[in-house]
Amino acid sequence: MAIDPNAVAGEILKAKPAGSEVLVRVRTTQAGHTRFARSEITSTGDVDGVTVTVEVAFGKRVAAADTNQVDAASLRTLVDRAARLAKLSPENPEKMPVLGPQKYVNAPAAFDGAAAKLEAPARAAAVEKCLAETAGKDVVAAGFYQHQAGKTYLATSAGLKATHADTEVSLTMTARTSDASGSGWGGSQSHRLAEIDATAIARTAVDKAVRSKGARKLDPGRYTVILEPAAVSGLLQFLIQSLDARRADEGRSFFSKAGGGTKVGEKIFPDFVTVRSDPADPASPSAPFDPEGMPRRAIGWIDKGTVAALRYTRYWADKQKQTPTGMPGNYHLLGGTATAADLLSGVKRGVLVTRFWYIRMVDPQSILATGLTRDGVFLVENGEIVAPVNNFRFNESPVQMLVNADAFTKETYRTDDGPRVPALRTHEFNLASISEAV
Repeated sequence: MAIDPNAVAGEILKAKPAGSEVLVRVRTTQAGHTRFARSEITSTGDVDGVTVTVEVAFGKRVAAADTNQVDAASLRTLVDRAARLAKLSPENPEKMPVLGPQKYVNAPAAFDGAAAKLEAPARAAAVEKCLAETAGKDVVAAGFYQHQAGKTYLATSAGLKATHADTEVSLTMTARTSDASGSGWGGSQSHRLAEIDATAIARTAVDKAVRSKGARKLDPGRYTVILEPAAVSGLLQFLIQSLDARRADEGRSFFSKAGGGTKVGEKIFPDFVTVRSDPADPASPSAPFDPEGMPRRAIGWIDKGTVAALRYTRYWADKQKQTPTGMPGNYHLLGGTATAADLLSGVKRGVLVTRFWYIRMVDPQSILATGLTRDGVFLVENGEIVAPVNNFRFNESPVQMLVNADAFTKETYRTDDGPRVPALRTHEFNLASISEAV
């Protein structure tokens, strides 16, 4: 049954309790997936869904409730439940009024018709391409192909109305040698179906699995490392999470300045390091509004190595007399000029890392994180990959990863729900101890 989110929001706003303000979010999705393991398809499914979230506030007392039922009676019940909870809630001193009408940038690139029409037979055909790459290679494959077409609708009792359509497709595959001594991974994510190349993803995973078989022991230490995009993305997310103005102002962040203030305006990274958010970025678009309905705009967080901006919520911006940024929907670490071969060139002795796993924060003040390498670690000598080596536990900060970097690939990629990033080369990366995992 087709859902009219405008009609759903209208029903909720008609039920607005006297003396309250209301924010409505309606999210409709058409999603599908195909999972495979032991080199055969194991499950597939398609789901149409809807989630309706209502926030009701009486002054600074606010509460939210949600449902997946959109008949008029269920929507009235939803509003009543949120209202009852709001009246019972303590006041939230940081509660801001709901927004009225806003102007948003246009981000049409976020929706891809081909991705929206993707169905189970096409997913199965893509998986068959993946499995074809395992033929004669003595490996078994597992992976997940998923996609979603969605529409988000926001409305408030102050007159805000906003809508956005988007698509997302991702395919990941892990290949493992039959003796379990080698493992490889490949993956890609995009809003466009055409950017998901099943054959290339599978070929990468199988090649890494075969080449990583029988890994040589390499001692822990600080190495020159080539980090592929999945590894860069996993670590960079911790820096992105730290780009928060409040934490910096309160002295709880790497971006806090000794003695007070923030590091905005300070040059910390090399000239080629630029991190941006832009809802209209054709390579990685997002909704032009955040969950409150705040307009998203193009923002350079790090501009040619200089800290240029921090995130401000509406509350903190009001308190600090700044302009709120809203919560960005994407981040893009811009690429450089290198090719993948360039990253290897000139490396006398180093390590290539496919991706990280189980990354956790250790020290927020330095953004020090720890985690494990996974699915393909290789020794590099004199500009050539010469042998597979054991996995490691690393202890490193994304700050130092960027400070010590000297080359980014021109091309950038998304491999998960994280930022769009290049592969990069960096130095003195702390591979702290050996991991026995494959």
